Amino acid sequence: MNYLFYDLETTGLCESFDQVVRFASIQTDENLQEINRYEIDIKLRPDVVPSPEALVITRLGINDIKEGICEYDALIKIHKLFNQPNQINIGYNSLKFDNTMLRFAFYRNLLNPYSHQYKNNTFRGDVMNINLLYFLYKTDVLKWSDNRPIKLENINEFNNLFDGKSHDAMVDVIVTLELSKKLRTHDIRMWDYLIAGFIKNNDISRLKKLSQINIGADKYPIGLYTNIALGYDINCCCAAICLGRHSVYQNQSLWLRIDYPDISEYFYSDEKTPRILKRKDGEPEFILPYQDNYNWVLGESRLEYVKNNLLWLNDNIELLEEFIIDQKNNEYEKHINLDMDASIYEKGIFSSEELSNSNIFHSSNLSRKIEFLQSIEIKRIYELGMRIIFRNFPLELNENQKNNIKNDIITSNSLSMKNKERRAPGDALKKAAIMLEGDSLDPDQIQILKDYILYLNSLS
Repeated sequence: MNYLFYDLETTGLCESFDQVVRFASIQTDENLQEINRYEIDIKLRPDVVPSPEALVITRLGINDIKEGICEYDALIKIHKLFNQPNQINIGYNSLKFDNTMLRFAFYRNLLNPYSHQYKNNTFRGDVMNINLLYFLYKTDVLKWSDNRPIKLENINEFNNLFDGKSHDAMVDVIVTLELSKKLRTHDIRMWDYLIAGFIKNNDISRLKKLSQINIGADKYPIGLYTNIALGYDINCCCAAICLGRHSVYQNQSLWLRIDYPDISEYFYSDEKTPRILKRKDGEPEFILPYQDNYNWVLGESRLEYVKNNLLWLNDNIELLEEFIIDQKNNEYEKHINLDMDASIYEKGIFSSEELSNSNIFHSSNLSRKIEFLQSIEIKRIYELGMRIIFRNFPLELNENQKNNIKNDIITSNSLSMKNKERRAPGDALKKAAIMLEGDSLDPDQIQILKDYILYLNSLS
C-alpha cells in the first residue's frame, strides 16, 4: 500500500460554500519513503467570499488566491490523485475537515465524492486519531506540550519535525509525514494495527469482539472510546456502551458515555442529557477493549464511577430503554431551501445514470459540454454542470445564462448543510473591521485584511 499525505488551505470552514485554494500532498511507499509530491494553487471562484479569519490564519492574501488554476481543473487532478489503486489517503484531522471539504468539492464538480473511500483497495486514514493513541499509551515517542498536545503546530514546535510556518499546506504535509515516521518507527505493529482500523470491515470486526455487559436482559458492548473532542480534561477518552445502530442512519452506531460521577443526574435533569457519541464505521475514534491494560488511562475515580453507573442503569432499565428508543429515532433537523452545492446527502449519491452522464461531461470539450448539458433531462447534473461552466469558464456563456446562474447561486434563502447563508461581502467587511480593531494581529496580517477590504469594496 502507498500513502498519499495531504493538506488543504480553504477560504473558510463551510463545506457547502467555501472552497479549497491550496492543495499539497506527498505520495510515499508503504515504508513512508517519498515517491512524488504535488502542489496545486487554486483560483478564487467568483461566487466565494473568503472568510477574513481564514486569510489571517493561512496568511494568504486576497491577491495570492486570485492566482492559480480554476477549481474544476484542480479538482479533476486531485480526484485522480485520490483514486489511485492500493492507496491510503491520509492527513492530520483530515476525516473531520479536509475529507469533508473535498467530498463536497468533488460533488459540485460532478466527480464521484466517495470512490476514494473504498474503490480499488483505496481508503482514508487520519494521523491525528492514530497520534492520540500514542499520546495515551506510548508517551515517550514525542515531547508533548502541556497545552493542546495533539495540535500539529504544537507537536512540531516541541519536536522540531520541520522548519516552516504552520498552516502552510506543504509544510503541514511534511510535518505530518515526519510525525508518522516517528510513530511508525517507535512501534510499527501499533501503527499497522491502527492503520488497518480505517478499513470498514476491519473496524466492524473489532467492534464485534468487544466484551459485553448485561443491563437487564440485554447485552451491550463496552469499550474505551477515544476522541479528541471529548477534551483533554478527561484525557480525550471515556468509557462507553454501544446502544446499537440508528434507526434511520444505518451507518451510524450510538455510544453512551458511562463514566460520569453520577449518571442519574443526566437522566433526571432537564438541563443535562447523557453524552451520545455518534460514530461511523471506519472513521475511528478508536474504541479499545474495556480491559485493565487499556482502561487504566481513565484513572481510579472514573473506573469506580463506571461500576456505580452500571448498577444504576440496571436499577432503571425502563428509563434506559426509553432513552435508547428516543436516540435511535432522533433525526437531524430537516433542511429547508438547501442549496444545490449542499445537496449531497439530501439527494443521495450519484446514480449510475448520473455518473455516466458526468463522465460524458468531463470527456467533452467546452462547447460540447454546454450542448450536452442543454440536451439532458437530469436536473441535478444540469444545474451542477452549468455552475461549473459559470465558475470556471464564464466566457463560454451568454449574459442571460450568466445572470440566471448568478441569481440562482446568490439567492438569499439558499442555505448550507448547517442551514447558513452564503458569506456576504457586507458581513465580511464588518468582521474584518472588527478584527482590525484588535491587538492580536501582526503587520502582515493587518495588510492582508486591508487588501481584503479593498477587494470587497471593489465588488460593489
